[in-house]
Amino acid sequence: MRLIIHIGTPKAGSSSLQVALDTNRNRLMEQGILYPTIERATHHSGLASGLHVPEAMRDIDLRRNGNDPALVVRKTEAAWQSLADQVSSHNPETLLLSAENFMSIDDFTTLREWLARIAPDAEISSVAYLRAPVPNHESKASQRLGRTTKVRLPGHLPWHSRLMRWKNIGPVQLRDLAKVGDIRTDFLEAVQAGLASKLSMPGRNANVSLTGEGCIALQAAMMNVTSDSASDYVERSRVWRARLAEAEAALGESLSLRRVTVNPAVRWLILDEWHDEAVALREKFDFQFDEPALYDRAEIDKGLAETGARDLGLAETDALSRFLANDQTAALRLLAHAAEQGAVRQGGFPLSSMKDGLRKLLRKGAR
Repeated sequence: MRLIIHIGTPKAGSSSLQVALDTNRNRLMEQGILYPTIERATHHSGLASGLHVPEAMRDIDLRRNGNDPALVVRKTEAAWQSLADQVSSHNPETLLLSAENFMSIDDFTTLREWLARIAPDAEISSVAYLRAPVPNHESKASQRLGRTTKVRLPGHLPWHSRLMRWKNIGPVQLRDLAKVGDIRTDFLEAVQAGLASKLSMPGRNANVSLTGEGCIALQAAMMNVTSDSASDYVERSRVWRARLAEAEAALGESLSLRRVTVNPAVRWLILDEWHDEAVALREKFDFQFDEPALYDRAEIDKGLAETGARDLGLAETDALSRFLANDQTAALRLLAHAAEQGAVRQGGFPLSSMKDGLRKLLRKGAR
């Protein structure tokens, strides 16, 4: 049996791939390929959740389990047992697993034990789709605002060290999301030549995000909303996100709206943070992003100096407008439209207060 594990990474098309695999479970099984059902989800995050040390467990996993890490572990054990039962029942030629949080697991000992039990003689390999550092950072801005008003500071993810641990399980293939086109077709063709043409492809399941202007407005709106709990914040953020999406649709032709775009100084800070990681990926996995400056230390230092990036003193509590090159005036108009089309008051704060709050954020961002 072959076992192919899709291990992420986040913001690199995983949702679209998982929906396609989930939609085609029966057709895949006709080809001898099992894409198992775990906890009635389109993905297999339940297999990885409890393989993290408690302090590294995802907030969503802890919230769903009463903030009890032991319960997360027990549910993960149950998920692996369910997988074992499905493999035993179907006896597939190929087993496919997919979860973004596979990438960050800590407990490889338990992982090996389960793999040995489920597929003792399997040919195991893993594949990870990577998004270049700057687009990766930009794509997370809208998602992050769903749970906090704090801004994500430039930083890198320890992909190299994590991938080296996966390399001890079996061969690891890295794919540049910007180069593969449709992740679904790319992955399926790697599983079996011609497989994509035999399946029914659902519509692309890209996670819908606000424009950069919409994100600036969302942060301002949520800073003026009192939330009693994390779940309350998430719900209120969802309401405002929907209103701002409607505002973008209504005003899009009259405003200069574009995707989240970091300003030049933040771009250089991101490349600075990622330089060593990118070089390690190139050396150990022969993988290189299509971003020449990322590998040029002298050019990065020059860019940092010319933009004064290291002197900005950026903080998580700053206005998002300090980080982005998006139109701040357009953000104000989006917020006004969203508030006027919905309730004039949100969380007890009048529209005038929100406008004042956004203006303060924009003035702070301009400094």
